[in-house]
Amino acid sequence: MAVAEHFALQEPPVIFAGHILTAPFVDVITLISTYKIAGTVPLLGPVAKVPMLFNYLRRYINDKWSTKDRIASYVKANEANGIKYRITMIHAEDDYDIPWTHTPQLFWHAINGTTPTGISFEELERLKAKARVDNGPAGSVVEWNTNHGIIREEILKYGLHDVIMGNPIVTLAVMRMLNS
Repeated sequence: MAVAEHFALQEPPVIFAGHILTAPFVDVITLISTYKIAGTVPLLGPVAKVPMLFNYLRRYINDKWSTKDRIASYVKANEANGIKYRITMIHAEDDYDIPWTHTPQLFWHAINGTTPTGISFEELERLKAKARVDNGPAGSVVEWNTNHGIIREEILKYGLHDVIMGNPIVTLAVMRMLNS
């Protein structure tokens, strides 16, 4: 998203066919507070439950990977410039490295980039529940359309972290972008 944001902010903006984020994370701080080694041993999860200690450790993390801020900035720039854009976020529920719950958070930040006043996470979840397409064992899809862009969230039931790139859903996402 840093590369996409960089080019969206150029004058004139550089346009891509789209962006696919597979198993993305919100930011480094959220990642380390939720990351589990081999899906079982929390890296800093127990420390994250003690806010004073976790905030002390946060001071030593120089986070330049705030995907949530970059995706919101990218969407805002394209919405303001009237440039067509497509973002697809794909995550598997059985991803034991990066919890799939990061993707709905990123989706929310992207959606907030489309509106001047924003929307609460809870309100977005209510809207998503109405728009969600349930694909059974394949997971679910929610698509948010604006006049300029499409933001898509695909939560797969299975795909793990290291295997998801070989999932046909990723190939279909690439094809959707190249055909748009």
